[in-house]
Amino acid sequence: MASVTQMGTRNGDVVDTRDLRKENQDTLDALSNEAIMTIQDDPIALLPATTRPQFSKEGGYFSIPSLPAQSEMTLMSSKACRSIDPLFGGIGKAPVTKNALTLSGDQYLRLALSGAICTVLVRTALNPLELVKTKIQLQNDEEIIELATKKAAASQKSEDTPPVVGTTQVVQSLIEVRGPLSLFQSADITFITSVVFGLFGFGATELFRRSFSAVFFNEDAGPNEFLFLAAAGLATLLTCAAGAPFEILRVRSMSTTENQGVAKVFDEFVEQNRLKRGATIESTPSASSTPVAALLPAGLQTEDIKPLWSSFNPIVSRELPFAVTKFLVFDLAAGSIANLINSANLLGDDVKIQVGVGGYGLLLSAFSGAIAGIAGALVSHPADLILTLTSASSREEGETKDWRVIVKELLAADGGITNLFAGFPARAVFFFLVIGLQFFLYDYIKTLLDVGTDDLTLVLDVFYAIRQGL
Repeated sequence: MASVTQMGTRNGDVVDTRDLRKENQDTLDALSNEAIMTIQDDPIALLPATTRPQFSKEGGYFSIPSLPAQSEMTLMSSKACRSIDPLFGGIGKAPVTKNALTLSGDQYLRLALSGAICTVLVRTALNPLELVKTKIQLQNDEEIIELATKKAAASQKSEDTPPVVGTTQVVQSLIEVRGPLSLFQSADITFITSVVFGLFGFGATELFRRSFSAVFFNEDAGPNEFLFLAAAGLATLLTCAAGAPFEILRVRSMSTTENQGVAKVFDEFVEQNRLKRGATIESTPSASSTPVAALLPAGLQTEDIKPLWSSFNPIVSRELPFAVTKFLVFDLAAGSIANLINSANLLGDDVKIQVGVGGYGLLLSAFSGAIAGIAGALVSHPADLILTLTSASSREEGETKDWRVIVKELLAADGGITNLFAGFPARAVFFFLVIGLQFFLYDYIKTLLDVGTDDLTLVLDVFYAIRQGL
């Protein structure tokens, strides 16, 4: 908090209030204990001898007739005010606040680290749901899908309709056939992917949001939703560029019937792409032929890693609508709910809920995040399905299927457009939990790292120095 250190006089001179406070303190220190006791026992003795306060029976207060009368507004109490000052009038319950638009590199790093930690914790813990969604979409794990189909048929009342394999049946089948640990297939590459997406996703969003706010926002007009979403979109493009190689390996790892380490998945990816282009280690250029190849481990060439970004466009088509929808719905839901609670005083006159601050604020973050997760999953699910099928087809010999061919095949099959939402229930549950927990943990971890909402809020409180006796 800040205090007033300099004030101007009518003559244009500048007075250092710190010197005045020091002089007053010296004067106070010079008073004897007897004088101080007299003042405490009879404060009216401080008034001139000709001035005495008079008691008003009607109002129930003392007043000094020689002073200007207080206005009615000053005497009136108000729920919107913390207290009433006789000179300044009503004092608000909370000081004026403003979000900091410029942060230090260390603060941005801690925001990015908060995003990485919460993403790793949530995505790794909920890896089983992501695995189940992938297996339902690909239908390539014949042993598990066959057993899950039998379980679905046994629980279905009508025999006229084909059984629908759901999340529960696949989970039960995996545990029964391969044990509980099989639910965490591909957890290693999921961990790495979560670190990258968490670091860039949250860190870049905070950077661009505050940078755009500082450059484009009109402070008097308030925040602009369009620019906020533009910042989220730009951050998503950067995140996809950094995370595309890890995401394609994660999907390939989950598409296998047995668990494989990330190193083995990468080696198979490189070998298959070499075979597709008819290349071998001996026939590729030497490692020193290109600057990028010189940085790669022995045996790897530039052409070996280029295909890692082949899924960039499908990933963007999935992540961009998901991110924009997620942030938009979260912002609208959290703001609307907070305004409703505060305007109705549901938590009491003196308690105002703020997103991400305190217990109620964290619960609001989690609930709004869960709603945003379902909305984002719905909008981006067709793109997620196409990405999964495209990545899985790259494991097969021959050319990888074009996404347009995959869409035509899905629409031509029985079910039509509903085929684009295969595995959606599992993904909806997944992101209901993921995004809700992500926003909850993100706000909580930010507070632990001293970059929470309160830490990054500028406060204007002109009465702070007075209350503190400064």
